[in-house]
Amino acid sequence: MIVIRDIEQGSLEWHDLRLEVLSSSRFKDLITTKGAPSASRKKYKNELINEIITGERVESYKSKDMQRGNDREHESREAYEFAHSVTVEQVAFCFYDETKTFGCSPDGLVGEDGGFETKDALPHIQIERIENDWKGTEHFQQVQGSLYITGRKWWDLQSYCRGLPIVTVRIFPDEKFIRALSIEIRLLINELNQIKERYKR
Repeated sequence: MIVIRDIEQGSLEWHDLRLEVLSSSRFKDLITTKGAPSASRKKYKNELINEIITGERVESYKSKDMQRGNDREHESREAYEFAHSVTVEQVAFCFYDETKTFGCSPDGLVGEDGGFETKDALPHIQIERIENDWKGTEHFQQVQGSLYITGRKWWDLQSYCRGLPIVTVRIFPDEKFIRALSIEIRLLINELNQIKERYKR
């Protein structure tokens, strides 16, 4: 794993770093939780092809809820640190290896073994998660991808809503899924490399 620490997440440098790179936040568009190719794989591939050909990132839509989550990430991280008596290291990006073809942008790394991801929730969603023993399955591919990329032993996925109890789920590597994920990643990288050869800038 290669960790990039000296760039701020969300900055222009950070976006440039991720250009043409497969990211765990998009693994849901690559593979299903069952390990099959996702229905949105072609769309994701085309977005990456666009970046390869133009050298410019594809603009993604950010809703008000997504922006609120970004704005409250710091307080959510502090709440996690206080609750678990740990320090969360903020990093820009983690590449799987020196090829820098895929990686993840974690909300933090915890010690030598753990990782941290927080999701901001509206009050009614947070209450539902509290009442129904939330497992964070809608973020399964992202978290498993982050575990695979970083080689960490566990990942804490937190659901945060200001003024309500916090929900935190500790997730461990699913080796069967990770094997399927690694295959899908390499298949897509091979396809993209062929595109790069065809459309070298």
